[in-house]
Amino acid sequence: MILTLFDSSGNIKATIAPNDNSTQDKEIQGDNLLKLSFTLYEFIAIDVNDYVDYEGERYWATERYTPSEKSSMEWEYNFSLRGVESLITRFLVLNNTDGDSEPIFSLTARPIDHMRLIVKNINEGMKALRTFKVGIVASTDNVTIDYTGKYCSDALKELAEAVHTEWWFDGETLNLCRCEHGEEIALGYDKGLTSLDRDMADGAKFYTRLFPIGSSRNIDVAKYGHSRLMLPYGRKYVDVNVEKYGIIHHYEKEAFAGIYPRRVGVVSSVRQKEVKDKDGKPFTIYYFKDKDLPFNPNDYEIGGLVKRVSFQEGSELAGLGTDTDHYFEVNFDSRTKEFEIITIWPYNDGTQLPGGTLIPKIGDKYILWNLRMPDEYYGLAETELRKAVDKYNEQHALDVSRYKAPTDHVWIEDNHVELFVGRRVRLESAEYFPKTGFRKSRITRISRQVNLPSQVDIEISDALSTGVMAKVDDSIKE
Repeated sequence: MILTLFDSSGNIKATIAPNDNSTQDKEIQGDNLLKLSFTLYEFIAIDVNDYVDYEGERYWATERYTPSEKSSMEWEYNFSLRGVESLITRFLVLNNTDGDSEPIFSLTARPIDHMRLIVKNINEGMKALRTFKVGIVASTDNVTIDYTGKYCSDALKELAEAVHTEWWFDGETLNLCRCEHGEEIALGYDKGLTSLDRDMADGAKFYTRLFPIGSSRNIDVAKYGHSRLMLPYGRKYVDVNVEKYGIIHHYEKEAFAGIYPRRVGVVSSVRQKEVKDKDGKPFTIYYFKDKDLPFNPNDYEIGGLVKRVSFQEGSELAGLGTDTDHYFEVNFDSRTKEFEIITIWPYNDGTQLPGGTLIPKIGDKYILWNLRMPDEYYGLAETELRKAVDKYNEQHALDVSRYKAPTDHVWIEDNHVELFVGRRVRLESAEYFPKTGFRKSRITRISRQVNLPSQVDIEISDALSTGVMAKVDDSIKE
């Protein structure tokens, strides 16, 4: 195997013949390293941003390296170059929308908008060494991230956790979805693998009994009998894989916070009224109607609570209002069937909300809360919670078994098999999988001999181990 070392301008710097200790090590949401050992018969310093292309990926030097002098004519090299996954730990996410590089800010936006911001900062940090773009983004719900002093790798980790998925690069494309792609390949002992060993993914989040905590919104304890939304028939938990691993508890609240007895209403008319406050200062009150509202909210009040409205995506008032719940308090006139929005001044500069261009409009969607809903909404919410729990378990209650195996390089070469992280695998073993004879999963980690690319140690798992970068980051935070 002969590799070419380039300088940062793309000029050939040296031709390299790596020895058998050279490896490519890569894992999903972890490091991507090319570890090279070789000998040159002239002195060549490795400079920052020198690079090598290997197996379709580019690896850069991140620090100046000088080799060991073995004689006046022999220089020994042992160093690592890094793929983009390892480089992004160096770049902060900066708010540069106004041409300023501000490291302290918070953003509530769709995941794709977060991804565009992160990729923009990666590209600026890479200084045109490569240009990256956003690929597949698996979610559309708004996410709030505090970017104060946050590096791109940390931001991607937090964003992936918020939408319950993974981040990964495919060449110059950054994706936010489960890393599982490519044509499925069948592997097993004596079928591409020379041995097979099973353990458990390091540090993977794992549970077999989920206690889902429903929201307390629109719940009247006296009427409903519980202080929060329950699963159908009052079930307290849901089991998954208990027969394999025994009982391991997990408590989850945030994932189900948006599920409660509710109705998504639509604004059918809007009016405004100019008034003055007690000091004679003028301001505007906004009113709206929902002609399809099937009940009188005043008949469903919960003692001591003021009715609230949260406007939904598509409205100018979406994501605005009081507190992180983004709500406006409202009154309802039973005679006119009209909501009055209580005006607020949240910015300490005299700007009112609603006001200006940020006002309710016909067609806006809203959710009314802080009241007891009619009975029929509770069964619907319980069913919605159960479906959300099942989906949550599909994404999180993974079998954390990890299968490690070295490949038979002759079989890999004869069958022209490409092995890469994320590749779909049908792992065949009558002993490990007695019911089906196989398990469908994906490759989560590879360690490849540079001189013999078909000789690879692979890991196959549904779950991800806590990578070195994450472990180091967590240790620093602690």
